[in-house]
Amino acid sequence: MKTLKPALLLPLFALLPATSAMATELRMLASYDQTSAYSREIAQRFIKEVEANDTADLSIKLTGPDVVSPFEQLQPVAAGVFQLLYTHAAYHTNTTGVGAAMDAIKVNPEQTRESGLWDLVDEHYQTLGLKLISIPPLGSSGFQYVLKKPIEGSPGLDGRRLRGSPTYTNVTKGMGGTPVLMSSGDVYSAMDRGVIDGAAWGLNGVKDMGWQEVAGYFSKPTFGQTYNFVLMNLNAFNSLSPEQQQVLLDQGRQLETEIAPVMDKLAIDEWKSLEAAGMQPTEFSPEDASRLDALVTDGIWQLGIDKTPETVTAMRKLAIEKNLTTVSE
Repeated sequence: MKTLKPALLLPLFALLPATSAMATELRMLASYDQTSAYSREIAQRFIKEVEANDTADLSIKLTGPDVVSPFEQLQPVAAGVFQLLYTHAAYHTNTTGVGAAMDAIKVNPEQTRESGLWDLVDEHYQTLGLKLISIPPLGSSGFQYVLKKPIEGSPGLDGRRLRGSPTYTNVTKGMGGTPVLMSSGDVYSAMDRGVIDGAAWGLNGVKDMGWQEVAGYFSKPTFGQTYNFVLMNLNAFNSLSPEQQQVLLDQGRQLETEIAPVMDKLAIDEWKSLEAAGMQPTEFSPEDASRLDALVTDGIWQLGIDKTPETVTAMRKLAIEKNLTTVSE
């Protein structure tokens, strides 16, 4: 694990206010660079709304993946080195499959809560020393491939090596590709050097990372859905006043219900910008396109069940009952 700087190894009490006149400072660890769309539009939006609430009297300091690798961030937050984590759950599937399994759930934040799924996920993370604050969807659709060469024939990714997190393994293999586990920060150089032929990614942030300089195509249609997580160290959450806790939870819920249209518009704007920079859309064949949603969803459910069988099996059963997932027969 990456060694943390000594200044980060402060006990929880040292991060809390010395007097009631001071705002309570919380430290958020994020899996994305602060200039990325996922940080700007979600983490920083959440921070701004929380800090604007005078009732809470909270401040949040954001720290990025340059301090701790995205794949290693869950532990220091559970240990209280940081109080908040903004991440994608695929980065901590070595610990649990529950968060990653949320990517199998259709985007409907209110029904996700009403169905009991949100509470089920929250209860699980509390066993890991974490409190669930928010599960913001990253748009109404989830994924695309960024490719060096256009799609030709079927399966459309035959013979290609493609960056991905565990979320993408099943769909990449189903389309004929070979998954390569890699953080987003390594993709540019890996594509530039020919180590990989492309990357599975969400619908925002390609331009932020400059991938248009080393790749020529983005795939259509988009497929699946994906979520990020805002989690909090459970002891730190319990140490807050009821009013502060409620502000965090209310802003988390508001983020869930408001963010998908924002991210959808950003995706459309980004595709236009990428085309202006020389990239082009490339289409999966109709046969492949019809399989994408089920492939990614089946793979996500299996990933979750393999890691955390009891809870994820219960999630899947509930999601099927409430028509909140798409699975193959």
